[in-house]
Amino acid sequence: MSRGVSAMTMAALLCSCTVAHRADLSVPLAPGPFRHAGETAGAPRVGSAWPAMFGDPQLERLIGQALEQNLDIRQANARIDLARAAVTTSRAALVPSADAGAGYSRSRASGTIDNALPKRMMRTWAVAADVTYTVDWTGALRGEAAAAQSNAIAAEADADAAKLRVATEVAADYLTLHYVDEDIAVLTRSVALRETAVKLVEARSQVGNTSDLDVLRARTEWQTTRAELTESRRLRENLVDALAVLLGRSAATFELGNGSGSGNGNRSGAVRVPPVPVGLPADVLTQRPDVYAAGRRLDAAAWTVGVARTAWLPQLTLTADGGFASHSLSDFLDRNSSLWGLAASLTLPLFDGGRRDAALASAQARYTLAEAAYRGVAYNALREAQDALNDIAAGRERIAAFDAAASTSDQVAQLSRRRYALGYVNYFEVVDSDRDALSIERDAIHAREALAVATIGLVRALGGGWSVPDSAQTAHKLGEHGS
Repeated sequence: MSRGVSAMTMAALLCSCTVAHRADLSVPLAPGPFRHAGETAGAPRVGSAWPAMFGDPQLERLIGQALEQNLDIRQANARIDLARAAVTTSRAALVPSADAGAGYSRSRASGTIDNALPKRMMRTWAVAADVTYTVDWTGALRGEAAAAQSNAIAAEADADAAKLRVATEVAADYLTLHYVDEDIAVLTRSVALRETAVKLVEARSQVGNTSDLDVLRARTEWQTTRAELTESRRLRENLVDALAVLLGRSAATFELGNGSGSGNGNRSGAVRVPPVPVGLPADVLTQRPDVYAAGRRLDAAAWTVGVARTAWLPQLTLTADGGFASHSLSDFLDRNSSLWGLAASLTLPLFDGGRRDAALASAQARYTLAEAAYRGVAYNALREAQDALNDIAAGRERIAAFDAAASTSDQVAQLSRRRYALGYVNYFEVVDSDRDALSIERDAIHAREALAVATIGLVRALGGGWSVPDSAQTAHKLGEHGS
């Protein structure tokens, strides 16, 4: 009867040793799709080849170079190697460890002390091997291996997140550079026109057809536009420097040619900004590598909590050793020279001053941190996707409004010049209308730039075609016993 009770008690104990509790990866989502998501209906799904959607081979080449040479990506890949090494280390504890050794000793006994040994001078040859195996009946070792595997998968996802971040930063800087080049082209043309205007006004002033005030206004507008051109050129240089760092190169030597096409400041632009499809909010959580990495770290924290709970259970260790030992080489391999041993030990912790309680509390706190981090990353992903959609919707409206305003402002500027040439108005009206036309033309360029950058932001928010690492298929095989 007592044996049956003991067996039942042990079985119940074994069944209760679930190493990890289930990590909660649920995030409350909105009941419907994103706002403004309908504007992308019918667009092709975002894939890993998303840079091709912009129709710029140079952009694709730069992204390819960045993915190969970027230093942040190299660091992320090195972290993958570290995490995989940790997996190998943790899995090694699941199999027996074996050691072998050989030795020779020579000793002499004292001749003045009674000695039962037949000879005072002795030689001993020995060869032995031992095997030690910790029986993982509590599942602690498997839990540690599963936690390491989850962390390794998280490291892989972190590398994918780094690649996505670098690729989208290259795209955003490159497209911004394109529109800065357009802005430079517009300002260059405006500087030339204003310089010509200064000469014309000066000529009219010399014959008394206009006042010195008009000359001063013309010169002021010319110099102001030159200053704006200098600022745009500075911005271009900084963007090229940023691209150099993203490509893992020195900003001192990296150069990138003008990407504004003809350089005529055409408001239609040469960049093709594609529509990006958006589905339900849950799609974002399944596509983004940073969300996936945070989920895997939450899994690892759950395994760690379970491992900490096993600290109150006994540890069973099996050992075996064997070999040969002899005082003479002639009979070293004789069966009478053989030796062996078998042992089993069961260690039960009794008192540790609260160390196990503290370890469990620490593991539970880390789980709480990981859970909060996961939810924070998930909610931030949803916010970034919605913000990008808001920016795209607003950007399209701004472009339409600026295009309409640009058409009328050009007409106003032309009419003001004709009126000034006929002497109907002073040069202030020309300056004012030209300033408005230039401002609206530049605003239209900036609106197109903002739309392109917002589209890149949406690609990043949607995960950029990222897919779950292959190693995730075996993420929990080591811990299938847990629940």
